[in-house]
Amino acid sequence: LSKSVMSVNMPFPDRVKGAVHLNATRSFIEDISAKRSLRMITYGSFPLYLALFEPVTAARSIFLQDIVAFQQAHGPFLFTVSGGIAAIVFFIGYMIILNEYPFSIIKAKSDVIEGPYMEYAAKYRAVVVLTRGFFMFVLGAIFSVLFIGVPPTIFSPAILINIIVALIFVFMMGIFSAFTPVFTNRQLLPTILSATLLGILSIVIGLL
Repeated sequence: LSKSVMSVNMPFPDRVKGAVHLNATRSFIEDISAKRSLRMITYGSFPLYLALFEPVTAARSIFLQDIVAFQQAHGPFLFTVSGGIAAIVFFIGYMIILNEYPFSIIKAKSDVIEGPYMEYAAKYRAVVVLTRGFFMFVLGAIFSVLFIGVPPTIFSPAILINIIVALIFVFMMGIFSAFTPVFTNRQLLPTILSATLLGILSIVIGLL
């Protein structure tokens, strides 16, 4: 279906010989989705990266073992001022990375065909969906390690905390997505910029 009539915005110009708009430029959904994806890759992921860096600045170490040990000695980062701000930034980045409302510009519901996923079908689409599910759990586990100090250990009851945190994020994402409209490009950039500034603020507070 790539570069076909099904991926052209309607109404599309006629290319038949003798048509009025013979050489008109046509905009394909794949191209629009690629531009949206590039925007999300270039600056959409900044809030999540900054939120992940805040525990590093607080623990003064890049090693997960040191970050977990610091939280076991001083309490979870989540209950500090900088940690609370970083947790909010993390959730915003979580929504952006997963392309959920209101940051769903890659696969907007206004598209008749689902943007970059239009050609995925059967087992290939299943791989995309499964990968997304694993990614949601991994992000929840990362939050548990960096902000609560509970690493995921399969043969330990503590893994229940990781699962609960992952489920809480999923429920929060569902509730937040249900009551927010899709941001346009004009709304997306200021929101991401604000979240990025909050992430920088949390890092500065963590360094103090």
